[in-house]
Amino acid sequence: MNLVNNKSKSAGYALFNGAIDMTQKVSFSGNFSLQANSSTDPFAAGDSLGFILTPKSTDFIANNLKSNLAADGTSNVVGKYLGIGGLSDSIFMGRDLYQNSDVDLDGSGTENAASNNVSIRQTNNLGELIKQAYPTTSVPNTGSTITENMKIDWQPSSTLTNDKNVTGELTYTISSENRGKATTLSEKITVARSMSLGIIGSTGGNFGRLTYSSTEDEFNAYKGTQSVQVNYLDQDTNQPITNFSPSIIKANVGDTIKVLGKQLRDIVDINTFSFLTPEIPGYIFVSAPPLVVANNDAENNVINVTYKKLPIGKAYFNYQYSSDVVDQSILLPTINDTEGEINEAVIMPELPNLPDNYYISKVVTTDGQQYATLKDAISGEKYKNQELHFTLIVSKVVVPTTSDNNSSKQSSTAERKNEQGKQTSKDSTTVDQPQEQETIKKEAIHKNEKPNSESNDTFKEVNKEIDSPLKLPLKMPTEISQMPQSSVVAINNEQSKYPNVSAHNLEIQVAGTAGIFAGGVVAIGTITGFNKFYKFLKIVKK
Repeated sequence: MNLVNNKSKSAGYALFNGAIDMTQKVSFSGNFSLQANSSTDPFAAGDSLGFILTPKSTDFIANNLKSNLAADGTSNVVGKYLGIGGLSDSIFMGRDLYQNSDVDLDGSGTENAASNNVSIRQTNNLGELIKQAYPTTSVPNTGSTITENMKIDWQPSSTLTNDKNVTGELTYTISSENRGKATTLSEKITVARSMSLGIIGSTGGNFGRLTYSSTEDEFNAYKGTQSVQVNYLDQDTNQPITNFSPSIIKANVGDTIKVLGKQLRDIVDINTFSFLTPEIPGYIFVSAPPLVVANNDAENNVINVTYKKLPIGKAYFNYQYSSDVVDQSILLPTINDTEGEINEAVIMPELPNLPDNYYISKVVTTDGQQYATLKDAISGEKYKNQELHFTLIVSKVVVPTTSDNNSSKQSSTAERKNEQGKQTSKDSTTVDQPQEQETIKKEAIHKNEKPNSESNDTFKEVNKEIDSPLKLPLKMPTEISQMPQSSVVAINNEQSKYPNVSAHNLEIQVAGTAGIFAGGVVAIGTITGFNKFYKFLKIVKK
């Protein structure tokens, strides 16, 4: 694969579509070739050739290269900055093909000339190249074209569970193509837990042909992961929905995450990890943009799931004395209103007890319809955009004042009125008169209507169970954590080895613009076919 093909002031990157977990061992190797354009000195082929490790994502690396281009075509990223200029806390390992007196150690080669040095170089937290105390040595070679094997090994030594960084030893090894004498550099360093890995070739005034090819050697690594926060927002206010905290997805860097509503559950892309959103009472799912997981970028590793609040209807209930009640000085209790989504059945309120000797004689609705009981009045009624009102007319029990027979009849009449809650008259606008009864249950005379066992379903609680904020994905991610109200599913990567990878597996996508450097192009690409980073998933239910 050509990184730079005889272009001055150019750079070619090949970046893995993902990141590496630096809490685990890492090893990677490949063959690098360099050939100068016009000089017999092969090291006059450019500025740098080797590996880079950076906590930044591939998009950031590409944008960093473009944004740090000077008007004269020089760059603060490549050239003497070896491809890591502007990338904070990053590392270059490979051949530094030109001795620059302002950034390289004294005595490491002829100043401002082609160099046969290899080095491990780092940037500080500002992305500036550290100029002192770095491992470097001379590695001569002969021939108009040089092909060498370069290898990096990472051995972590300490890490804290909640720490974002890990300390370990980084070893760089270079040897001739036929595996002759090897030269090794090593350094104990601290890096981010998840690092992007890539290869780079860059040229300046000296230029030539810089290439890379994969080898059949080992490549062992674990995918780097990052946390993705999923927020649930009200579309109208753009604020989090009350009592619905964010969810966290643990995902591989470079993976695409999609969050779908239940109405979209059949729209599944095999190239993404898809999750179903929770159903939130009173809301309906609107949208959630997909996310490509970035490396060490908590600010942008966020998915905002938008919901629209459903219209809510209300029903109001109140006691009111009948016009024939003379003494209305006793304060009637208050009935709580109920509410629900439009077109849902009206919920029966809990009716507080009336004073002794009072009962519900009828119920009047907003449109003037009259019913024997509240159950009849709300039967079939649904919440609307307009308010619903139900007036419960309260009458007083008639006290017997004549003979025993008359007393029995009057008490029986009062009881019949109090028992009207057991009748149904939805189809009538008048209240049916009950038939005479011969027996009197005095304990029932002074009670207001109560629904019988057949109407208990009207007293169901409104509380709907909230589904867990992220149901199990249709395609499994690396790990899902902090999943309220559901079992936790941890999905762990297994290490994989794919030795049989050749150069044709690498596909470079040019993202630069011709002429971005004087006389050259910038090739920013992703190794999309590099199956060495294949994932194996193991599901463990807790």
